[in-house]
Amino acid sequence: MNATSWLARAAACAAVVGLVLAGCGGGVGSGGTGMASGLTEGTVNGFGSVFVDGDRFDDSDVATYAETAPGVATQTSARLGARVEVESDKGKALRLRVEASVIGAVEALHAGGFSVLGQAVRVNGNAALGPVTQFGGGYGGLAAVNAGDAVEVHAFVLRTATGFELQATRVERLAALPEFLKVSGLVSGSGPSGFQLGTLRVLTGGAELLPAGAALADGQMVSVLAPAASLVAPGAGLQIHAAQVRIRVLGVAGDEVATSGVVGMLDLANGSFDLGGLRVDYRQASVRPEAGALAAGRYVQVRGTLALDGTLKAETVRIRDGNSDAEAELKGNVVGLDAAGVHFEVRGVSVDASNAKFEDCPAGKLAEGLFVEIEGRLGATGVIAKSVHCEDEPSGATVERKGTAGSVDLAAQRFVLTLSGGATLNVSWSGVTFFEDVTPATLAGQRLEVEGKLVDGVLVAKKIQAESEDD
Repeated sequence: MNATSWLARAAACAAVVGLVLAGCGGGVGSGGTGMASGLTEGTVNGFGSVFVDGDRFDDSDVATYAETAPGVATQTSARLGARVEVESDKGKALRLRVEASVIGAVEALHAGGFSVLGQAVRVNGNAALGPVTQFGGGYGGLAAVNAGDAVEVHAFVLRTATGFELQATRVERLAALPEFLKVSGLVSGSGPSGFQLGTLRVLTGGAELLPAGAALADGQMVSVLAPAASLVAPGAGLQIHAAQVRIRVLGVAGDEVATSGVVGMLDLANGSFDLGGLRVDYRQASVRPEAGALAAGRYVQVRGTLALDGTLKAETVRIRDGNSDAEAELKGNVVGLDAAGVHFEVRGVSVDASNAKFEDCPAGKLAEGLFVEIEGRLGATGVIAKSVHCEDEPSGATVERKGTAGSVDLAAQRFVLTLSGGATLNVSWSGVTFFEDVTPATLAGQRLEVEGKLVDGVLVAKKIQAESEDD
């Protein structure tokens, strides 16, 4: 468990009370070029390094964190469909935080979704309405979800006639519920003792409210961390006692930020709409691919400047429906290629290339370890490739190697990876490296998948993962 400076930074930014999750923006927007600066909030739609709503960020020099308890940042990795916040400078990530919306137990299933902690969660299979929901942790789709399952849901707020729902971008099954549960949404019924999120009553007595000095009000977007033991279902309904309530703050007036979600409350006459509780003024914006395509219910990425009243003054509005931009992009090595030569993984993401066009691949085929660039659409558990372009490994690219660890030097933070065929490769790690299902102390003898960059013949690891029995 690693704490990092973004929590202190967030508190300092939020102390300048704004109306709009923690982090100061600033910098120059990308306008969709992939060289973004400032704060970007959105959905991961690929890797190479990491793509967020089509914008690419080099995350090789930063660790990825999630807040798992009040004030506690735990190292993790971003997965396809995860909602994240990236603070960047000209496409270089300076901070990367994973932001799940709900972590709790499934209460009930309903048509097109389920409920968790009193929140209605909608699953999406239509790219025109937002990113197709990704399923992980052993789930193959909504049909595999059962009442009582522990889940982590990534989502954005979708306004409805009666309130709001959460439209899921990723649903991950967990082995067990964590010590602290999480729930997010739009506040209603706020008062001295608490407020309502969907059908969940949130009690706030003794809770830390962030930003410091702010006041809760109906309509605000908030995230709540609460001890799992505090969840009860009295006669009046489900309730939980918050330990921390964080009001969504994208930055302060003048900051340039980007965020994404589904257009709601569209006012064509006045050039505005709602995006998950954030008012967007798009009167001076460039709408892509064309202004006439903007409509309620469309998934968009908005980049612009925050005004004093918390409105986001849009400079660009990009409609992301899988037509003008690829739904998903991957760059990396082919891993686990099947006998048919069309099913494999790139950067831990399952790829189905059954109907893809292969470009510059040896003899028109794929091979284990080839470096590829993939564009495609999202299926429920990965990417359905439209095109697969083979190329030599670019200098400085994130690559993946599989092998067995030996000669581990804990003091030097290095080990030797023996690849299939017997060749060896020196691997180093640092505080940025994420270890999954393995620790430095247990590396020796383990079959591993290592992601990182080759520097002077050494693989500088960003992620080290023990292979599962199924690999």
